[in-house]
Amino acid sequence: MNSNQGDVGKNELLKQLDAARAQLEQEQQRGGDLEALLGDIAETLGDPVVAFDANERLLICNPAFRSAFPITCTALDRNTTFETLLRRAVDAGEVVLPSPDSDAAEDGAAQDDWKETWISQRLKMHRSYGGIWTQKTGDGRWLRWRERCHMSGNTVGVATDISALKEAQSQIHNKAERDPLTGLLNRTVLLDRLQMQIDLHQNSGGAGALILLDLVKLKEINDRLGHAVGDEFLIEVARRLKAVLRFGDDVLRLGGDEFALILSGVRDRETLELVLQRVKTLLGEPMSLKGDILRPTASMGVCLFPEHGADAAELMKFADNALYLARQQGGERLCFFSANLRDGLQRRGDLVEALRAALEQGRIDVALQPQFAISDGAHTGFEVLARWTHEGCDVPPTDFIPVAEEIGLIVPLGQAVLESSLAILRGMLDAGLQPGIVAVNAAAAQLKHPGFSDQVIRLLRQYDIPAYMLEIEITENVLLDRLSVQVERCLHSLKELGVAIALDDFGTGHASLSHLKRVPVDRLKIDRSFVSGIGERPDDEVIVRTVVNLAHSLGKTVVAEGVESEAHRAFLSELGCDVGQGYLVSRPLPRSEAQLFLANIGSPAQNTFA
Repeated sequence: MNSNQGDVGKNELLKQLDAARAQLEQEQQRGGDLEALLGDIAETLGDPVVAFDANERLLICNPAFRSAFPITCTALDRNTTFETLLRRAVDAGEVVLPSPDSDAAEDGAAQDDWKETWISQRLKMHRSYGGIWTQKTGDGRWLRWRERCHMSGNTVGVATDISALKEAQSQIHNKAERDPLTGLLNRTVLLDRLQMQIDLHQNSGGAGALILLDLVKLKEINDRLGHAVGDEFLIEVARRLKAVLRFGDDVLRLGGDEFALILSGVRDRETLELVLQRVKTLLGEPMSLKGDILRPTASMGVCLFPEHGADAAELMKFADNALYLARQQGGERLCFFSANLRDGLQRRGDLVEALRAALEQGRIDVALQPQFAISDGAHTGFEVLARWTHEGCDVPPTDFIPVAEEIGLIVPLGQAVLESSLAILRGMLDAGLQPGIVAVNAAAAQLKHPGFSDQVIRLLRQYDIPAYMLEIEITENVLLDRLSVQVERCLHSLKELGVAIALDDFGTGHASLSHLKRVPVDRLKIDRSFVSGIGERPDDEVIVRTVVNLAHSLGKTVVAEGVESEAHRAFLSELGCDVGQGYLVSRPLPRSEAQLFLANIGSPAQNTFA
């Protein structure tokens, strides 16, 4: 190769190098322009943007990111890592961690453990090639992050502010899950909250409690002071219940006057009883509403988990069983669920179903106890008493009548007894007998029923019974019913028909003498508890004498129940008591024996002592 050829080759090589250099500079220029453009885009975006290289070192964060995390973003450089930023944000409170369990909330070491657990989970997510997650910031905003790891090794995260969406969701949830009056959680979330606590305590080996709480005086407050005051009362009760509970506990309003408490971390029965005592003490402090001083009281039913079960619905039933017993005992009572309670309520449930079936099938019977003139023993009439035989055994009225009242069967039960009474009375009249006045008990629910008077008229006509031969017996408690005006209206209607009215168990309730002025009562019945004390307890004798004198002064007659001896009759005769009823003459008789009893004495005027 000559020198000229060598120079040509070198020049060509230099030209190629210059062209490559120029091309590289152009590429660098374009790359720089592109990087500047991307930077401008990131700076312009209103949403937070942050990027990290393959070694998790910070590449870029835009103003929106720095605005969202101002404390976290102080003193940033290219050596700042994702983990460093994350820990700064957590420590500064600019990232809000999800709520820990109750133990972590009350123990500092547990809180630290929870923080490290959460940071570890977040780092794992960051290193798993991206994903989507929602994060609450320290200023109350909600950001939805979309993070992606690219082929270059860089990871880019972009956040969208979804605070408005979260607020809308919160309002929807609150409307569905919160009681609008008190702001407490409502019944719709009870089972979910309870099951969550059950599962948590099963995993940790701890224990908790479910308490159902029923306010005692809300109906009285609503009736006496109005529903506006009743609402203020409920709001204050809710505030007190929230104040007494600990972190991790829940308080819910189930509706009306019923609340629920879910207690977590109950170490033992002693701890639980201390919490319950705090609830009773704080709840029972007097409150002033519209010039009235009110002191809330409540019945409470308690069950434990997982001791009594691990199913929320079952535990709810158990707590309700305990609350039922507390209500039955009356007043400010607290009852714990137990196996004995469960068995007893199961028997009650069986009784309810059997009673319902007996009413549907017409298997409720009656017994009739004779009434007689105290002075000479002449037969004057009968009191009709409900009777029920189930599976070959007599069920005491004291067992099935209260159950019928509680479950809404007292009206059909009363109707069955009334119709049986008039049918028996018709049979006695058709047999040429003179049964006298037949007394039938009526419950408040019957008297409040708008069709009761019409029902009495229909049955009297159906069996062709004169109205004066029927007497309706009521107790003092009927007159104390909050709808007593309806009761009084019904009694006046019956009185206008010619039906007699008797006030049973006089002196044992809380009715005042003013009730005797408002209600058209014909007869007062002295309770057997007073009559049994004749000859033994002077105080009872004074009460009996006072009732007889009072009744006669008001122009009413008197029936003494539980007359079991001649001494009883003689004492009552001296007082001028009108009518007696008791084992001195006869026990309550089945319908066939009652008719035979009448046939044997011949007529009402015949002495039943003979």
